[in-house]
Amino acid sequence: MISVIICTHNRGQVFEETVRNFLECHTDGIDHELVLVDNNSTDGTREIAERFATMNSRIRYVKEAQEGLSHARNKGIRVSVGDIVAFVDDDVDFSPFWMTALDSAFKRRADIACIGGRVVPYFEADRPSWIGDDILWIYGVTRYGDVEREILPPEIPIGCNMAFRRSVFEQIGVFHPSLGRTPGSLLSGEDDHIMHLVANAGLKTLYSPDARVSHRISPARLTRQWVLSRFYWGGVSVVALKQVGDDPFPRRMLARRVVRKILSLVGRWGDAAGLFGTRFGKDGDIPMTRQVDLCYILGELRQTVAETLLIHWRKIGESRRRTGAERH
Repeated sequence: MISVIICTHNRGQVFEETVRNFLECHTDGIDHELVLVDNNSTDGTREIAERFATMNSRIRYVKEAQEGLSHARNKGIRVSVGDIVAFVDDDVDFSPFWMTALDSAFKRRADIACIGGRVVPYFEADRPSWIGDDILWIYGVTRYGDVEREILPPEIPIGCNMAFRRSVFEQIGVFHPSLGRTPGSLLSGEDDHIMHLVANAGLKTLYSPDARVSHRISPARLTRQWVLSRFYWGGVSVVALKQVGDDPFPRRMLARRVVRKILSLVGRWGDAAGLFGTRFGKDGDIPMTRQVDLCYILGELRQTVAETLLIHWRKIGESRRRTGAERH
């Protein structure tokens, strides 16, 4: 059985369109279920999902009160029953034979643990000229070609269209709860983290161009402010990902990184002054490539400082606990 999991938070209308689109996919007798994970929505998402569940016995609604994409995905893993667990975002359109392609690939390749499908963009408004092909990756667009093949990091499946054998989670664990989107942030890294574990376990990942979805890109995500915010959180994410990995930076190295990032910003003072001297992200005199680079560095600096302080306060806490134990 294939368990398809759609996690959503306060995007009732687009979520409803995605579920309706999924129901139009050709299943060709493939045993499957659709698990709708409501990540503590307050906009009527529950009513929409429960209506689908009432109409179709293959659809189940569950709620995950702990907000965060990783929490929602992990809830989907726990409640689903399929030996294949597939994740798609709540804002995609499926190719008609998406499920057929997944089912076929897993059956043909018993050695494959994970499959990443193709993701193409669907712009809901005119694409601005300053959004070049080189930054389309921020929208989850794949660039792995037209031929089915195995992939290795840094190439990884895109989170809005990926599937795993259930045995993968039993072997390496689930999504790290401190990574992934939460309301109000664009933190990521959860997909990189789990695929790092997959690769380290010697498990194989396949890219399937036939398992295709179109990722809808709303007008709100075509603004300079959103793009710069996405790069800022990209910088945050790369440091957060490092610190939850098996080789985190020690406090001294983090402190040195803080100094280097500050010096880098000083060296880019002209860009920084121009960027923050006007409305955030609106300075047309600074090329977009330099703006996103600057925001990425700012994100790295922010998280490096946060991780340094976290380690510092942990050491203070440990010292106080040891002192208290010795007194007793």
